[in-house]
This record gives sequence, C-alpha cells and structure tokens, in this order.
Amino acid sequence: MNTACPTCGAVYNVAAKDIGRKLKCKKCSTALKVTEDGLELDGGTGASDPKPAPVPAAVEEDEEDEEDEAPRRKKTGKSYDRGPRPNPFAAINGALTAVGGIPTLLFGFGVFLVIVFTSFPIIGTAGTERANANVEKLTNELKVKKDALAPKNKKPSDWSDADRKAVQEGAEKLDEEYSKRIKEAALSAESTKIDNRRDVWYEMYGLMFGFLFVAFGCIGYLRTEQPLVLKIVAAVILCFMMMMMFMKFGGCSVPK
Repeated sequence: MNTACPTCGAVYNVAAKDIGRKLKCKKCSTALKVTEDGLELDGGTGASDPKPAPVPAAVEEDEEDEEDEAPRRKKTGKSYDRGPRPNPFAAINGALTAVGGIPTLLFGFGVFLVIVFTSFPIIGTAGTERANANVEKLTNELKVKKDALAPKNKKPSDWSDADRKAVQEGAEKLDEEYSKRIKEAALSAESTKIDNRRDVWYEMYGLMFGFLFVAFGCIGYLRTEQPLVLKIVAAVILCFMMMMMFMKFGGCSVPK
C-alpha cells in the first residue's frame, strides 16, 4: 500500500510485513512508525530505538518525474540539441524500397538497354529499306510523267511527227531532271546501308552492358530477401542468358 509522511507528504510504499517497523522520512527526517493505518509519527519512549529497517523506495511524484518523461536537451555552447537530426538519405532509402531496391534498378536499367539496342538493328534495316524505296519512288514518278506526255485518245501509230517530237523532247527533259535525283537517292540509300552496318559495333556494346546489368539484377534478387517466385524467375533468366552466351561465343547455332 502507498502512504504519505504526515509531515512533508512524501509517499512511501509499505507492505503488511512492515507493520511495527520504525523509519525516518528521507525528506524531513521525521521519525515515523508503520501501523495498520499507515505511517504515523513516532512519539518515542526514551528507550533505544531498534535498528531501522531498510527504508522502502519512495514514490516521488514531483518535478523530477516530469523531467524524466520529457526528452532531455543537451546544451552545446549557446544552442540546444533538440534530439537526433533527420537522416538526409531517408528519402532515397524510401524511394529504393518503393521500387524494390537496388536489384530492381539494375534489372530495369539492363532491360531498358537490351530493348533499345535490340531495336536499333531493326530500325536500321527499316531505314535502309526506306532509302531504297525512295529510289523506286522517283523512278515511278519519272515513268508516270513520261506516260503523261503522250497525246490523249491517240495510238502511237496515229501520232504525227510533231507529236513524236514533243514527246521525245519532254522525255529528254524529264530524264535530265530525274537522273540527278535518282542518282542522289541511290547514293543516299547506299550510304544508309553502310552506316547501319557500321552501327552494329556500337549496338553489340549496348547489348553487352544491358545483359550485364540484367545479370547483376538477377544476382541481387538471389542474394537478398525476396519472394521465392521472384528468385526462381531470376535464376531462370540468369541461366538462359549464360546458355545463350556460351552458344554464341562457342560457335553453336543460336535461335534468332
């Protein structure tokens, strides 16, 4: 039970086994005696008091308790330390956790490189075909314009000398006009084809780095705490890439 000192009000925790014991208040040093009703003043009989029993720990409900509950501030010079400072990398760590961590970043960047540099040869081939189609387009335009020179509603056998001369002169002008354009288009198509063949060297480097990032991402999934399904998928992708590399550089036929 809790009882207070009659003089100063300090609260002590005493038990039934402490009844009859005498003690002194820690705050006011008043002689006290434990009775059934709690702590009372010990009037004394003049006889030597028995050795006081160990004083129970006082339950101090004062300002010290309030100070213990509140976070203490350490004084540093003229300023006060208001506790731990925020971690500047907390936002970065939160963003990494949201996207799945570093393995996901490596895997995603590797997939991006693989997709981009795998698409480049296809785009290059389409560019070469487009350049060749430009030559065919100009050739077809020349043919259409030559056909338009012929007199309407007349067969070639019915043409007069003036008609034949007009058609011939018009055809020569068209040949002169389009020959230069067709030649430039053919040279442009050949140049595009050569450039695309040269770009394969860069595209292979891009694919290499892309597969490396994908491999590092798969290894990261296998070495960290991840769901079992994700680890299985990462292991399958990693094994498939290694098999493809061995087949490619070992001289085996690789499916395209």
